This record gives sequence, structure tokens and C-alpha cells, in this order.
Amino acid sequence: MSSESEKDKERLVQAAKTFFFHMQDLASFTNALTELFNSSMNTQILLMTVKEDGNVKDVFEQMLKIFKEMQSAVAAKQDKLQSEPLSSKIATAMCSVVEKGSSVKELQQSAKEMFKHVHTPVIVSVLNSGNILESLESSLSALLKYPIMNLQLSDFCRKDTKEQSDATTSEKSPRPGPSKDTTIDALKKLQVALNTENAKDTIESAADQMEQIVKTMGPILEILQKAIKTMETKFSVFKKAKN
Repeated sequence: MSSESEKDKERLVQAAKTFFFHMQDLASFTNALTELFNSSMNTQILLMTVKEDGNVKDVFEQMLKIFKEMQSAVAAKQDKLQSEPLSSKIATAMCSVVEKGSSVKELQQSAKEMFKHVHTPVIVSVLNSGNILESLESSLSALLKYPIMNLQLSDFCRKDTKEQSDATTSEKSPRPGPSKDTTIDALKKLQVALNTENAKDTIESAADQMEQIVKTMGPILEILQKAIKTMETKFSVFKKAKN
């Protein structure tokens, strides 16, 4: 095999391994976002479950389902806020407290009760800024068009038995790479899945496509990370202000 082919094979292996780790990160970030969303919006959206013997398509479809459920919850919350503005709620509640001739302490307690759920729209504003959910849906839909959707995650990278054992004995073990046998098997499957008609070099073509897929996943990870960080910051500020 020529040096060019060896180089393309290495590119394909590295892109496949990066894809595998990106998929793990996507699942982790999506679940982190879902947990924040559930706690803030009082929803019960199920977290993702990712198995190495599961298809890539299944993972992306789980994510799409989660983001669609979030969109529905956000839309419902916005409709409710528009139909019953917060200012109206506060005015009505304050009038009721005053009419009852409540003391200053009782007034303060009532105000606390009224404002304890004011943070809920925070997540709505964060997700709506930059159309986060729509952007995530669009990017995932684009990824679903690639010809690797029916491959299993284990086709991209698989932990060896020895590596799994080592990982349990070391807290800071690096992420394991694919075994030699797995790499050969994965290369064959990837080349078949990514084979394009009239491609002069199937390895080079497969490597190019795999790198493009990884590149497409980058912005999705960035959007999720930014959304999670923004929400955590805003919730922290709100809690301090409330206390």
C-alpha cells in the first residue's frame, strides 16, 4: 500500500474515533441540557440512553425527539405567559395582600412565593436566543442524510477487554482507541458505507466524508455547551438574587 493510502487510512481511523467520542459528548450534553430543562420547566422529558451496539441513526433520532419535546414545552410556556402576563399576576396578588391588611412580614413572604417561579422563563429566553432548538434540529437533520446512519457506534471505536479492565483501575485513564482487529473491521464497514460512485480512491473518499461529518458535528457540540453554560450562570445569578 502506498504512503498516500496509508495516510488516508489513518485519517479515516482518526475521524471515526473522533466521531465516536463526539457521539458520547453529544449524548452527555443533551442529557445535561434535558436535566436543566426538566428542573426549570417542570417537565419529564426522558434522558438519552446510548449503547455501543445501537445504530447511529437511533442516537440522532433520540436527540431530535428530545429537542422537539423541548420546543413544544417552550411554545406552551410562551402561550401561557402571553395569556396571563406576570405583571397582571403580581398586581392581582398584591391587591389581595393589601386588602387583607397583611403585615410587612406577611407581605414579604407573599412576594417570595410569587417570585419563586419567575426563573422559569429564563430557559425560554436562552433557548429562543439564536433559535437554539431550531439550529440543533437543522444540524441533526443534515447529519441524518449521511450514509453511516445504519452503522453501530462500535463500528467506529470499540473498547478492548484489557482496556476496559485498565480503565476501571485508573481514574485518569485516557479514552481507549480501537484495537487492531476492530480497526480493520471498522475500515471495511466505513469504506462500504461511505463509498461514492466513480471515486478513484475509496479510502481517500471515505476519509474526506468522515472528516466532513465530524466537522458538521462541531457546531452542535458548541451550541449545546454554550446553552448549558448560559443557563447554569443565569440560574446561579437568580438564586443569589432570590436569597
